[in-house]
Amino acid sequence: MQLVDDAPRYSRDRKPSGEVMVQLLGVLLGGVLTLVGSLGAASWQARQQRELTRAKDLWDCRAGLYLDLLKHLRGMVSFAADSDPFLVGYGPRSAEDYQLRHELRARVALFASQEVRDHWSTAADAALRLHAETIEGDHLSRVGDQVIVPGTSEDPAYARLVATEEEARAQLIKRLRAELEVDRYLAG
Repeated sequence: MQLVDDAPRYSRDRKPSGEVMVQLLGVLLGGVLTLVGSLGAASWQARQQRELTRAKDLWDCRAGLYLDLLKHLRGMVSFAADSDPFLVGYGPRSAEDYQLRHELRARVALFASQEVRDHWSTAADAALRLHAETIEGDHLSRVGDQVIVPGTSEDPAYARLVATEEEARAQLIKRLRAELEVDRYLAG
């Protein structure tokens, strides 16, 4: 008995059948899809990283601004002195005061929310009004070279100014902490 070998034989000269071409095409297509998917994922990840970096940079700018607002929250940065005749002369005095007010105003316009702008304006104006009344109303005392500003006063109008300034400052601080999510990250 003779065995017959019916299996197809492949040689260099013989062209692959359609079935083999379909398999090769499937492998190539799978490779291309894998490559495209990998490139897409890498691109998406890079974009996400850029957005996170930008968000962190903006948060840092905002946090720095908000700290500066609190450090310089006094009458010298108020714009009320420009429009209220009683306050003329109590606003910025030196070129440095005007420069500071200008810088803060520019940074506030760029980085602060509308709520912070409003609270900052209110707090700075309240600080200026309190400062002016402290001087004009003679609500301070001098001991040697030291000027002492009382924490309380018998004058109800002055006490209202003190309370208004403290409330405006507290509201500004509350808003700044909320926007920076300070309590969220310090609570743990």
